[in-house]
Amino acid sequence: MGLFTQREEDENTWAALPGEPRGPRDAAEVLDTAPVADPMEVGLGAQYTSVVFPVAPPAPEASDASDAAPKDPAAEPDPHVLGPGLLPTPFTADEIHAAARGGKTIRMLVEEPDGASHIRVNRFRDADDEGATLERWISGPTGIVQGEITSSRVTWRELQAHAAFPADLTTLSSETLELPIGRVECLRYEVRESSDAAPETFWFAVNHPGMPVRYESRVDASMQRTGSSGMQRTTVIAIARP
Repeated sequence: MGLFTQREEDENTWAALPGEPRGPRDAAEVLDTAPVADPMEVGLGAQYTSVVFPVAPPAPEASDASDAAPKDPAAEPDPHVLGPGLLPTPFTADEIHAAARGGKTIRMLVEEPDGASHIRVNRFRDADDEGATLERWISGPTGIVQGEITSSRVTWRELQAHAAFPADLTTLSSETLELPIGRVECLRYEVRESSDAAPETFWFAVNHPGMPVRYESRVDASMQRTGSSGMQRTTVIAIARP
């Protein structure tokens, strides 16, 4: 016989309460017979009414956000890139807009190949979310306007596109310049119209979204009022806001 085997002559007490007597019980140990309860009298047979509350199914967009696939940052378009084959622009249209909010006036020193120089002025006014009115003129040494003031409407996107250079013909680097507006960290774009053409170089100050703070290009004598050909340099010397 195993340890867990019960002999036939033993009374099965597996379900007995602890200390429950096995022998005969007298009348004092026996409870009176419980009365029979009528289910109809305790409400089990009562009438009832069901109330239905309509619930609309959840909208597709309300599904558990944890089920949605995570966004891939690389899949988001870069606002600095305006098209295939183009390098990222130094600034987005929104950044150019923010820098010109309320208007601004930019004064530039233009140095001609023969050593002559003049001041050119760009003024942005009537700026809104789409663009602004750009006024341009040439100024003398004393600030007096020389010649005609030209005015045109430009958009922030158009201004951004001016710095969208072809990737295969452009060399991009960084450089620090000391200018009349201070020491500026710049993105330097060296651009060629063809692989054997002379480069044009543009420096964009990262803290001054908008036009380049300096640019150099080779000019032909027939296109210059001085009649000289060679390298022309334009440098921003002042940026004023109202």
